[in-house]
Amino acid sequence: MTQENSEMEELLEQIDMVLEAAQQNDLDAIYDYRATIVSMYAQAMVEFHFEESQLDWLNDLVGAVESDDIATCRQLLEQEEDTDMIFLASQFAAIMAGFFHHDECLTVVQAIGLRALLKGMQAEKDEE
Repeated sequence: MTQENSEMEELLEQIDMVLEAAQQNDLDAIYDYRATIVSMYAQAMVEFHFEESQLDWLNDLVGAVESDDIATCRQLLEQEEDTDMIFLASQFAAIMAGFFHHDECLTVVQAIGLRALLKGMQAEKDEE
């Protein structure tokens, strides 16, 4: 088995343990896997939804979220022009803000993302 397959199997086992713990309402066990699951989820988002050229920007955004710097989060998200990318990055930032228990930051980045989504929808409607 390749290392990649082995890592995938290990992750699937951890996912199964989390889901089993959820079935049994074992919140302590779920919490034990919290960091692993969130980390892997975030990594998957980065690998599947972001370009390599965006990684510095995304790392800056994660740093701002981690330090609960709402103003910098806002500035970083609002410097992007692509509304789809703003929405996607805001969701990534919201996941990380939730992980760090930064509720106010989570709310602001979701508001920015929602605004971008609505603007994008309006722009598509205007093009028709």
